[in-house]
Amino acid sequence: MASFLSVISEILPMIMPSSTRITRAKQLEPPHPTVEGPVILREAIVNKCDKMCASVLTTRPNSCSTIRHNSEQDAIVYAISGNGILVVNQGLGMDLKTHDLSPGDFAFIPAWTEHQVKNETEEDIVWLIIQSGPRPIGADLADWGGDMITIRN
Repeated sequence: MASFLSVISEILPMIMPSSTRITRAKQLEPPHPTVEGPVILREAIVNKCDKMCASVLTTRPNSCSTIRHNSEQDAIVYAISGNGILVVNQGLGMDLKTHDLSPGDFAFIPAWTEHQVKNETEEDIVWLIIQSGPRPIGADLADWGGDMITIRN
């Protein structure tokens, strides 16, 4: 019986595929000038499947995100426009590594890895964030290795 259920779970998506979801770029553009803050996160594809989600992060000129981790979710960051910096705590101590990201660059951030994005330029930076879960989760931290100040579930 268990093998029958596994066969059905593999075949069912082929017989009854789920519907396609479209999020238009216009829906994700921040208004200019914006008063939303230095970092604007817009959900692109969230709660549409159980294995991944996507958001667009806009980092305003001369600003940075909070220090954060994505809990148990792995993340892929894709630089859409602008030149920014990804800072990652790569070790158990304070082994901070900086990575310059330009349009077209990808970065993989493993689960529980503390990171921050920075914009030290005079133009917006736009990042595509893909996470391994139905919606973004994680925590904003007070500092590197610091206490959680906000939990995102």
